[in-house]
Amino acid sequence: LLLGVGYAGLSLAASFTHVLIVFGVLIAPANVLLGPVASTVLLSRWFVVKRGRAIGIAIAGISAGGFLFPMIIQGLLDTYQWREALQLLGLVLALWTIPAALLVVNHPAEAGVQPDGAGEALPQVQAEMQKTVVSPLQVLSDPAFWMIAGTVAVVTSGMKGMITNLAPLVMDAGIDVSRAAALVSTYAGCSFLAKLTFAALADRLGPRILMSLALGGFSLGLACLTQSHLGYGVIALGVGLTGLLGGFMVPMESYLAPRVFGQHVVGRAMGLLTGVVLIALLCTPPLFGLIFDLTGSYKGIFWTFSLLALVTLLFVPSLRLHPRVP
Repeated sequence: LLLGVGYAGLSLAASFTHVLIVFGVLIAPANVLLGPVASTVLLSRWFVVKRGRAIGIAIAGISAGGFLFPMIIQGLLDTYQWREALQLLGLVLALWTIPAALLVVNHPAEAGVQPDGAGEALPQVQAEMQKTVVSPLQVLSDPAFWMIAGTVAVVTSGMKGMITNLAPLVMDAGIDVSRAAALVSTYAGCSFLAKLTFAALADRLGPRILMSLALGGFSLGLACLTQSHLGYGVIALGVGLTGLLGGFMVPMESYLAPRVFGQHVVGRAMGLLTGVVLIALLCTPPLFGLIFDLTGSYKGIFWTFSLLALVTLLFVPSLRLHPRVP
């Protein structure tokens, strides 16, 4: 409802201040409420054995929406004036999402079933529900929290910094900037494939192997981008590796939170994790630009994130994969 009303509200904006107010009051809260916190809580209740598969498929919806909705928006803008287009977009979003939200069942027990379709409650589910809820301070004092937050932040913020500075990187390498669009499509396609691959492998390989693949692939991808002077092919290889293997880290936060902190506090843990990672995501794009302005090259920042990923990789074997014992 907030999302639909928000885009309709944008159609009435008479200044950029109005745009900021609508985004801050309506659209930003909508993104939080529709984001990974709510979906992780819901999926962790409905899936235990198949949780990785469920989260991977659900997170792939972000990439699918990123592919589909720009075309819908562009079609509306090509057909109508921008104010009418935004009003229609708000209506489309409301018709698309509100019925889906009304179909959500908060807990399997409300439908008379068990997680994963089991005939009776699994032992790990029974044990989880008997645990006491921990405070935010207890979550923040858990070393596993900072290990997960740091690992996810390195990869996701590095990918954000890369993609937002991709066009200047291409221009700096002496390549026509129009070819940057194909690189963005390559990244988006590889990211979508990463989510589906995660869904297929998560419950078989486990988080440590997938985290190692994500960190190693991300590090190698950014190392390729430090050699952008070698041409378009090397840049495309770096972007593809970063999206395909580094993309494993995007659903990892949702996959690990219920396992490491327990299903009974997964919402609280996810909210805190998302907040920490968001700070890194906000800082990284301008940091990439600042380093370029100071040094005349992206090579230094790419090497920095590549090496950070390798350092983080050393801590993966020691990550706790179960709720902390009081």
